[in-house]
Amino acid sequence: MGWMGPVVNGQAHEGWVVPLFADGAQGAGTTSARGVLIARRPDEGPRDGDRVRLAYREGCTVEGIWQNGTVLGGDGIMPAGAGGQVHCEVIEEAEEWRPDAEVVGWVAGCTCGWRGAPWVRATAWKLADPAARRLAVPGPWADLDTADEHRVITEWRRHIAGWQALEDVEQTAARHAAAARALDQAVRTAVAAGASWSDIGRATGMSSRSATQRWSARD
Repeated sequence: MGWMGPVVNGQAHEGWVVPLFADGAQGAGTTSARGVLIARRPDEGPRDGDRVRLAYREGCTVEGIWQNGTVLGGDGIMPAGAGGQVHCEVIEEAEEWRPDAEVVGWVAGCTCGWRGAPWVRATAWKLADPAARRLAVPGPWADLDTADEHRVITEWRRHIAGWQALEDVEQTAARHAAAARALDQAVRTAVAAGASWSDIGRATGMSSRSATQRWSARD
């Protein structure tokens, strides 16, 4: 999707430049010749074109295509609010694509749900003003140039800075623990080969007494 960040408590933080549309819709991070794929909100119900399954209190189910509040299926039209219906499940989502030309701005986004402040699209180079959060993309496409993309994603990097630092601490601690285990094994091997605690102390930058206290009890 974009820039990989840290994984914190099982939550991945991956960033990308999110296209914005005039009605509040946002891009999902995928573009093609069809345009920009629109993301779904977590609380959004079925969209027209989705394949859904209606479940009823009697235990029966109906599957079909959602269209204007009804389900079009093999058994005809079933109103979504028909008596006894207790659950509506989207089993196959219909994709919504919009032209790049309809993009009105961008925002830094993260897979955790965070969004930065919006940047407005200027349709002429002379109207660009990064200080005023206006970025120019005058052509038919909505891709930012490298410098402007960096401006947007820098905000995401600030968003993950604390988590990134914590991940660095965790990784460094893991390397330190691995090195300590390797040193313990090397000392055991040296002792078994007849090395004295004085020799081990010199090799590890410790006194003979400190080396003895650290490793002899373990062995």
